[in-house]
Amino acid sequence: MNKKVLISAMLLGMAASAATTTATAALATGAVLNFDTGVNSAYGKLTSGSYFGMDGNGDGVIKSLEKVGIAQNDGLIIGSVQGASGSHLGAPGCVNDEATADPATCTNAGENPGIDQAWSFFGNTGMTQSTSATNILSDDGAGNVTIDFSGFSVTWNGIADIPMSSGAWDGNAEGVANMTCAVDCAEGDTYTLYYSATVPAGDPSNFGGVRYNYFLTGTVGAATSAIPVPAAVWLFGSGLLGLAGVARRRKSA
Repeated sequence: MNKKVLISAMLLGMAASAATTTATAALATGAVLNFDTGVNSAYGKLTSGSYFGMDGNGDGVIKSLEKVGIAQNDGLIIGSVQGASGSHLGAPGCVNDEATADPATCTNAGENPGIDQAWSFFGNTGMTQSTSATNILSDDGAGNVTIDFSGFSVTWNGIADIPMSSGAWDGNAEGVANMTCAVDCAEGDTYTLYYSATVPAGDPSNFGGVRYNYFLTGTVGAATSAIPVPAAVWLFGSGLLGLAGVARRRKSA
């Protein structure tokens, strides 16, 4: 086969590959799951957005009154470890010795949230965190992803680490979060993420054995350190063009 024809065919093949890669874009390591703020009504009922829930009455169902709306801090960063510290007695913004003070007038510089902003549960401050990387376990490229939550945990009321990594109960595999997207979970796509676990027996929070769930809804943000695949493809393509130039020079020599 003529070298020019061969190289042209290879370039066309690379272009088709790039188009295919773009069409089957998937969730990227480093992508930020931005999430909508959870809203609780004046009566405590969750009305919309992201939340965590606790089956306080033990009936096996987490109702809207048992869900606590959460607000984004950094968002959930895929493939990262995101710690949090500074949970304490009293509402967010109050240090321990000001637990009886008006939350509107006291501050706590010791709160260091990660995924979400500090929230109040039973009147005390907590935050969610991850102690191991939230890596992608599977991704079908069509909007169905599973994520490793085996290091997912909570800090609450001064307890540094309450593991929420086992005791799945609502259709989840153990330590695995299920993510569903409108299209393919690429940047800009909308998603929901669901996870369930059980507070470990004997936990110092006194919630041992209570069922827990975690729900995020929002939009997939840009990856923090991703290298676009099409760029690599065209870099290789430019190399092939260089080979074509060499072939032409040899032919004319």
